[in-house]
Amino acid sequence: MAVIAIVACNGNSDPVAANAVWPVWDLRDGDYRGHFDDREHNVSVQLTIENEEIVAVSLRWAYYRGADYRSADENPYAGIFDQHVESLEFLIGARGVEEIVERTIYMEGSPSGPALEAITTQDVDGFSAATIRSGKLGSAVRDAFNRGRYRE
Repeated sequence: MAVIAIVACNGNSDPVAANAVWPVWDLRDGDYRGHFDDREHNVSVQLTIENEEIVAVSLRWAYYRGADYRSADENPYAGIFDQHVESLEFLIGARGVEEIVERTIYMEGSPSGPALEAITTQDVDGFSAATIRSGKLGSAVRDAFNRGRYRE
C-alpha cells in the first residue's frame, strides 16, 4: 500500500485564513438557511441577501446538549443566545463574497477583532463557564451559501 501526501503553502501567515476553504458563491437576492450540527451543539441561521449584501440575519435555533439557548430561564446558559445573535448580526452590511468571507473568518474559533467587539452582551453564567463559540455560526453561514438560495 502506498500513501502520497501533497503539501502546499499559500504564503498566508494567518492560520485561520490559510485553512479556510471558500467556494465562489452566487449571491442572488433571497433568503439562505444553513445549519451546524455536532453531538452537543446545534445552530441554524437564516441570512437575507439584497444586491449581494447581507441585509438581515436570524438565529433560528441554538441548542447545547439539548438545552435551548432561547430559554435562558430554564437552563444555565443565560446570555449565550444574545451573544450568538450579536455575533451573527456582525455580518449585516457585508457586501459580496470577499467581505462576507472576511467577516466570517473573524467568527472562527472564538470571536476576535471586530466580531468580538460586536458582542455587547457580557452576562455569562460563571457556574457553567458558558461562552460563545462563533465558529459554529461561521460554519452554518458557509452551509447556507453552499446550499444556495432557500427562497426568493
